[in-house]
Order: sequence, then structure tokens, then C-alpha cells
Amino acid sequence: MAGSKYIAPAGAAAVAFGVFVALAQTHVIFVPYFTQAVLKVQELAGSYDIGEPVRFVVTAEGYGSNCHSLEVQAVHEGERASYFKRADDCRFMEITHGQYNMTRSFEYGSEVGQAGQYTVEIKFEDLVDGTKAVATKTFEVQAGQGRNLTLDLNENLGIEGNPR
Repeated sequence: MAGSKYIAPAGAAAVAFGVFVALAQTHVIFVPYFTQAVLKVQELAGSYDIGEPVRFVVTAEGYGSNCHSLEVQAVHEGERASYFKRADDCRFMEITHGQYNMTRSFEYGSEVGQAGQYTVEIKFEDLVDGTKAVATKTFEVQAGQGRNLTLDLNENLGIEGNPR
């Protein structure tokens, strides 16, 4: 029983370490190597009409270096409808580590001009630490209801009767 006096402190240390890792992974605290990168996509609706602008915001959360890349593409029927990529050149910047603070807004208009299902694929990578995150979202583009424009020329021009 001489070794049992070490079991309780070891168990408490293991529990404390588990809580520490859980807090890091849920982004309550930010710690290198334990805080996963997470991509959040906001403001993306489930469906749009043709010609209606598609807007959304991508935010990368986590902990790591200030040198990263972000790639976003919309795919329709296996064809790329739009594409964006930004990658920092780590050779020409002072590398620091800390909480990610990266938010980017997107708007697709004329690129999303065909009806059908679109898939938005988002890839984030920390180019120093190698941390990666991927998110995929979908939305539907539908043919619009159409706007019927009816002009009553007689009423609008102040003409009475049937002009000939």
C-alpha cells in the first residue's frame, strides 16, 4: 500500500490534463497543439434565385502562426463556378503565434447564374504549423418566380378609350 499514496495525485493530474485539453479543443482557452482550427461559415442561405447575390462569411478560429492560406470554391455539376485562394508568403514576414483572427467575406453574383445544387468547399491551412481545417456547405439556386410587369398604357398616359 506504499504506492497508493501516489495514485490519487496521479489521477487528479490526469483529470486536470483532460480538462485542459477539452477546454483547448472547445476554444475556451487557446493552447498550441491542442486547439484545433475550426472554420465557421455564416450568412449562407439554403436557396437563392438566379441572379440573386450569394453572400457568406468564413471565419477561421484556433491557435497557430500568422502565416496561412485560405481556398474557397463553389462547384456546380462538377464544374468550378467560382474560385478564391490567398496564401501568405512566409519567407517575407515575421512569424508569430497566437489566436487565429481571420475573417473573409464572399459574394457570388453572375458566377452563380445557373439553377441547380452548388457546393462550397473551404480549405484553411496554417503554413507553419501544418494545421488544416476543411468545411463543405451546399445551397440551391432556383429559377426565379419571374416578375410580371404589366403596363396599362391608357392609364399611364392619361388616354381614354382604345387608341388607334
